[in-house]
Amino acid sequence: MRAKGLIRRQLLERVQRESSRWAVYRILSGKSADPRLSTVLVLCQALDVSPTELIQMGGFVPHIDRHNTSLDVRLRQAFAAAQALPSDVRELAVTQIESAIKILRQWEEQRDKESGPSMPEAVSA
Repeated sequence: MRAKGLIRRQLLERVQRESSRWAVYRILSGKSADPRLSTVLVLCQALDVSPTELIQMGGFVPHIDRHNTSLDVRLRQAFAAAQALPSDVRELAVTQIESAIKILRQWEEQRDKESGPSMPEAVSA
């Protein structure tokens, strides 16, 4: 809560259902040592954090700084879209990605040997 700049009352106001509000209150007051997953998710929603972030904020696991560039976000979105494809199309997508990575690695090796050829036309775009 402190990391989000909230006091207990403000957090509880963000919880929609009365029963969930009571469960969150019990967690905050230390009366619930083993909350239900649904309650933890309600708490995450109220704090606008992921379950992983909540666990990290609680000090249960160390925080690992992740890159959050726009390219990283686009990459995660592309992989999420690929995972939603039917399995036969998903297999084709993975094959294409693996082929592109192989070509790029070969290009990097060649660049390192010759000090800088231009990027192959098949992968520039």
